Amino acid sequence: MTVEQKGWNATDGITAKVKSGDTFDSSKKLTVTAASANEWNLKSGENAIAYKMASATEQEKSYADATATTSLEISAEDLNTGNYEAPFGIVVEDYTDKPAGEYKDTVIFTAKVEDAVKVETLLTTLTFGGSSTYSETTSGVVSVTATNVTNYNARFGWLWFNEGSLSVTAKEGYTITKCVFIQNAKTPITDTEAPFEIHATDEGIVESTSAMDGVTSIEVYGYEN
Repeated sequence: MTVEQKGWNATDGITAKVKSGDTFDSSKKLTVTAASANEWNLKSGENAIAYKMASATEQEKSYADATATTSLEISAEDLNTGNYEAPFGIVVEDYTDKPAGEYKDTVIFTAKVEDAVKVETLLTTLTFGGSSTYSETTSGVVSVTATNVTNYNARFGWLWFNEGSLSVTAKEGYTITKCVFIQNAKTPITDTEAPFEIHATDEGIVESTSAMDGVTSIEVYGYEN
């Protein structure tokens, strides 16, 4: 590109998509990084003009105020839909007092495929409202298997009568990372490994019935695949 003025100078930006008929692995992401041969300076001999590579949101800012952007992360969804566009340019310092000359720099872009990091969020909260019913803050995320929970109590919920078990499994498209079993008054019990379940006997993560105080709700954490 050619620098036309101090401050903002636009480029064609970056667009990204996969070839027609191909699919980018949804568990991966594409990372693009930029490196400057002259440490983000346009050079002519010993003379230098500093600049920053930046997104289009910085185009109204001076060199001193602009925030540099030298890396981009592109998700599999953006690549597969062909919707990724990253308008960017360079913000150049005031070069009015610089001596005449041909100022240049070389920027190399490197693309790398990496594992996408899934962010754990609260997927849904299950609240028990009867011996066989419960409500969900978000439906279609999990399934609940319950045994011997007919002794429902409006205050204590399920599993307050020293019997039964609860098991939570993810539906297609979701991954569970932990379940927090909320009790009536005692400390919540957190299960971070599948199978995500709780028992009112010594078979599960609760080792004795004396530790139970009834499960009133379950918070389910994880991410959408």
